[in-house]
Amino acid sequence: MSLALAHKRRVLAQGPAMAVAGAAAGGYSPAAALSSPANAQKHLKLMEDAMAQDLERLGAIDNHGLRQLLKRDELLPKYLDYVQRYRDSGLSFPNSVVMQVLVWLFDTEKFDAGLDLANFAMEQGQPMPERFKRNVQTFVADAVIEWAEAEQKAGRSPEPYLSDLLPRVDDEWKLTEQIPAKYHKLIGIRALDAREWTKAITHFERAEALHDGIGVGTRLIGARKALAKELANKAAE
Repeated sequence: MSLALAHKRRVLAQGPAMAVAGAAAGGYSPAAALSSPANAQKHLKLMEDAMAQDLERLGAIDNHGLRQLLKRDELLPKYLDYVQRYRDSGLSFPNSVVMQVLVWLFDTEKFDAGLDLANFAMEQGQPMPERFKRNVQTFVADAVIEWAEAEQKAGRSPEPYLSDLLPRVDDEWKLTEQIPAKYHKLIGIRALDAREWTKAITHFERAEALHDGIGVGTRLIGARKALAKELANKAAE
């Protein structure tokens, strides 16, 4: 192994901050790393090299929980400073490091930070990492509804993220119909559990209108019967 290659590997192993410091002799300083498009591209390459090593580390871990801990406790703190500096720079170019951080934020259920970064990524038209084969909007909508369904099954509330994201999922983002149908179905189920018949009916009907195979027919019939009974009882009082 050449001395130069050995030095590069040592620098990358010490993280992005050291990688940038080690590159200062290459024509730009850490303070100026995002001061121009040319310097930003050099800096991005260093960050991508560091990220590639960390993705290899993750890939070598078989335990899902341990991977999540590594993302949350080490890797996100390691890269979030770069993401913020990129955002503050005012530059706009395809940035795979930013997008991998976005994925990790949703993986680790840091939804407030994830949604904030997703909004920024959508404004810039950033592409998702190639393996996802979908845009940012679809990734976010899928990630949140999968988490929300798991939370509901576990007896925990998926709010406020489920309801807060609904207007964007159902209208603004122009997604395939199956995705907003899932949101309406789950909100309807939660309304049904709370005996909020009218709300349940509204969301079940919308879910069926979006995707007739969503599977809310029995629940919808039950909600309509319960509402009719409630109204009849009130009229008889």
